[in-house]
Amino acid sequence: METYHPVLAFSTYADIILPLAVPKPYTYAVPEELVPLAQTGVRAEVQFGGGKRYSGLVLKVHHDPPPHPVKPLLSIIDDEPLLNEPALKFWLWLASYYCCSLGEVMDAALPANLKLASERRLVLSPFYDGNLSGLDDREFLITEALSIQETITVDDVQKILNIKPVLPFINRLLEKKVIYLFEEMQDKFKPKKVASVRLAEPYRSAPKLLEEAFELCATAARQTETLISFVQLAKEQGVATSGMEGIRRQDIYKKAGADASVLKAMERKGIFELFEREVSRLGGYEEELTEASDLSKQQVRTLDEIKVVFKEKNVVLLHGVTGSGKTRVYVELIREAIARGEQVLYLLPEVALTTQIISRLQKIFGSEISVYHHRITHNERVELWKSVRISGHRAGKKNSSACILGARSALFLPYANLGLVIVDEEHDTSYKQHDPAPRYNGRDAAIYLAHLHGA
Repeated sequence: METYHPVLAFSTYADIILPLAVPKPYTYAVPEELVPLAQTGVRAEVQFGGGKRYSGLVLKVHHDPPPHPVKPLLSIIDDEPLLNEPALKFWLWLASYYCCSLGEVMDAALPANLKLASERRLVLSPFYDGNLSGLDDREFLITEALSIQETITVDDVQKILNIKPVLPFINRLLEKKVIYLFEEMQDKFKPKKVASVRLAEPYRSAPKLLEEAFELCATAARQTETLISFVQLAKEQGVATSGMEGIRRQDIYKKAGADASVLKAMERKGIFELFEREVSRLGGYEEELTEASDLSKQQVRTLDEIKVVFKEKNVVLLHGVTGSGKTRVYVELIREAIARGEQVLYLLPEVALTTQIISRLQKIFGSEISVYHHRITHNERVELWKSVRISGHRAGKKNSSACILGARSALFLPYANLGLVIVDEEHDTSYKQHDPAPRYNGRDAAIYLAHLHGA
């Protein structure tokens, strides 16, 4: 007798961590077109529960079909992993050691603008004929809002009606086929962009043709002055006129006394190209750097003793009362780590992360210091996350991710090349997270993170 085996619709599966307090990752099928994009550490759009969609994190890609039906991934959000191997191992350890779910670790670790969840929106049904006779006053208000604005959220409905709950009214409109609901997921992270200008082709790739551009402006004095100012600014700012980076339009306006109409006219002539350039929110340190004070004899001895212990152990405990000069020793250790091309994590209690300590370190290390705590914006957190993960620090290169000064949340950053971790005031109770989970000790977690990196 001939045996028939069912053909599986999917051959690739992914275990997904969701930013929820669920007991384990969930397995989803990977559609064929997403297989090349699915890898550990990227975010994937998935449906969970009813119609709600989330951005989960791919824990593992495999070919083991689960014994039950599974939903497919809807999309892969990232081109590159958000999480590297040491960071993922750190998550797994936290979940195991502190008895919580990976979802709770993910929720604590990722910046808010990297955690996406769909929002339920209302839109007028194509079957609705505009008949208002069957609607009460509140239902009429909702349909009126939808006639002005194509879609509105459930929160918008609540504001319009000024009542709670609003779902009964929404359900009545659904039953009357006046509206329908859909889920929409939008990226919360918005890159910072600056209006810029650069030379158009062929002038950008063939600077020798720039004379022709000047000839095109010969009868327009303001355009000629603007082109001269562009060349001068490029030289002052170290920007190649043949490059794609361009010059800020505001700089052109200020130097040439021009306005948007002049640049538009030059764009129409094919001289300039106007565009939006993505820039970092992680502002560099522009003031003059200062040398750290000379080490005292006691500080030199302490530094030597630390290095001796580091040859045998990875952890050193430094005793010293306030004002004893511990920070100066830290500065020397940070300087040496950066010189080796390593990243440094300098943890302080939240209350100790003052302008004074930040300013002191920036005066010595400049743009190589970045701060990660609750006072920076959600978008700045995302940019710093990506900077730490992608670039790390290379010896001899200035980089904003060389030394991270932060509260305990800085432990979750995906360090590319962590070489030194400093936990200042390690006895401080604020290093302990009580609620919500993971309920971890920042000092102990820092020791394990350093162990994972061989720091």
